[in-house]
Amino acid sequence: MVQQPPQTYVPTRFETARLSMELPTQADDAMQKTMLNDPVAMAHLQFMSKQEKGGWTLADIVNRREGHLEAVEKHRGASFIIHEKSTGEIVGTIGSSVIHYDNRNAHIGVMVRTKYWFGGYGTEVLYEYMRTLFENVKLHKVTYETLESNTGMRKFLEQGCGIPVTYILKDEILCPCTKEWVSLWVYVIFEDDWPRIKADLLNNIKRGAAQMAQCI
Repeated sequence: MVQQPPQTYVPTRFETARLSMELPTQADDAMQKTMLNDPVAMAHLQFMSKQEKGGWTLADIVNRREGHLEAVEKHRGASFIIHEKSTGEIVGTIGSSVIHYDNRNAHIGVMVRTKYWFGGYGTEVLYEYMRTLFENVKLHKVTYETLESNTGMRKFLEQGCGIPVTYILKDEILCPCTKEWVSLWVYVIFEDDWPRIKADLLNNIKRGAAQMAQCI
């Protein structure tokens, strides 16, 4: 019989040495709009780029933020803006479009501005978010969905986390802007996987920090 832990929800703020993750606010809207309209940053997310409508408008961003905050309030999801602590700049976003607290599972999505693609920012925030979900919220599993072409995300999951693709959802989404079917590569990480993954990611983060220190 599975013993359910006491219910703990995803916190509204968490941080790492370099980054802080906070609920989205109106102050973040303009940069969110810029990021979601960046064709390079959205290369693997064309199906949500709104290119067929001319891109994201400020009204779209407001609606998105309000929807995310409603999901947080009703314990259906989690949404965070990632800020670099030293500058206050937006690094990207991370969260869960779906969280099932009763069943102890969630989907994880992350987007990082192109300026921060290097330097280990993505690994750092994903490590801390998964640590929070597994160790604090006591989830049983988390799921990632990405595209075959998203080699950066797949490298993180397959090499950084040592998780092979779990299954493929073929022709899952009809992309509004390309009118082509998009297949999703799905990766599932269980709570029993986390201790090993945690150690591997911490080693990668420390190695990256040491390399950056040598370049200064």
